[in-house]
Amino acid sequence: MHSQTGATARAARTAVAVCLLLLTSGCFAPPSPSPTESTTTAASPSATEPSGSASTNGEPTASPLPGPGDGPPPEAAPVIRWIPIGPAAPTDPPEGTLYELLRHRDCAGLRDSTLNTAFPAVWTAAEATCLALATDLPQDWQRARTALAGVPSLPPGRCWEIKVTESLQQAVDLRTAHQGIQLLVDAAGAGDDCPRRLTGLTVLDGPDAGAAAPTVPAGGGTPVRLEGFFVNVDNVLVNGNPVEFEGPQFGPFVFYAPPANGIESARVTVAATPPVNGEAVLFYADPTSPGPTPTEPTTTAPPEPPGTGLPTVGPPAAEAPLLPPS
Repeated sequence: MHSQTGATARAARTAVAVCLLLLTSGCFAPPSPSPTESTTTAASPSATEPSGSASTNGEPTASPLPGPGDGPPPEAAPVIRWIPIGPAAPTDPPEGTLYELLRHRDCAGLRDSTLNTAFPAVWTAAEATCLALATDLPQDWQRARTALAGVPSLPPGRCWEIKVTESLQQAVDLRTAHQGIQLLVDAAGAGDDCPRRLTGLTVLDGPDAGAAAPTVPAGGGTPVRLEGFFVNVDNVLVNGNPVEFEGPQFGPFVFYAPPANGIESARVTVAATPPVNGEAVLFYADPTSPGPTPTEPTTTAPPEPPGTGLPTVGPPAAEAPLLPPS
């Protein structure tokens, strides 16, 4: 029993010596983390996560690509000419608000917006392309292509939607043509913005409806549509005098031509805040111009059918020979 106790003591001393040797040689390994600690570490985002990643809910996890104000792009780099600054204002309709969100590439603002617009497909494509620019993921670019293909043909007066669609299309085209290369976004030199301007008139009723020269009857009252880009129209002025008009905030706007009162043409302008530039000319048809001369009724009687009229007057016929008396 005494020998067993001594053996035990010697074994303990040997173990302590081995531990000391391991400690002095730097070979001691720390204990493994618990399962809970290991799971938490794996779920934490890496500080070196690539810029082209996205979170599980589709939100971009990295800053957007370099945008306006970041300086000139590298030579020969694929550059998206982004939508130009303006003309949105706090008093503009929903399209102006969404235009500004896209200009700043506020993808979350575009996605969460509940504003009603005339062409919602444009802003659906805008949100999809905004996200694709932020994540640069193939599935997001495919979603942007699909959304952009669903944008309908836009009327000439929808300047905001046209400018937006042009930039979205260029972004998709450049990504398709330059796979694997970072795209740069630059608003410098992006082209004209959407100036509020009166560009012409279209007569909607009467004998000259739709004619190249907007001409209305001298009596007035003909509806005439303003052509151009308008927001918040306050008054339509004909030779400086306000006239009755109607239309939603973003147009189209229609006014009713006043009587000519002896004039041949009138200058049409628009009063609005912010101002609307430009003017157009409205022409009046001359009420004294002669119309087509009515056809005079003929005085010649139509020919009578044979055998129904009076005998024709002419030289006397040869006398018939007299028969001898019976």
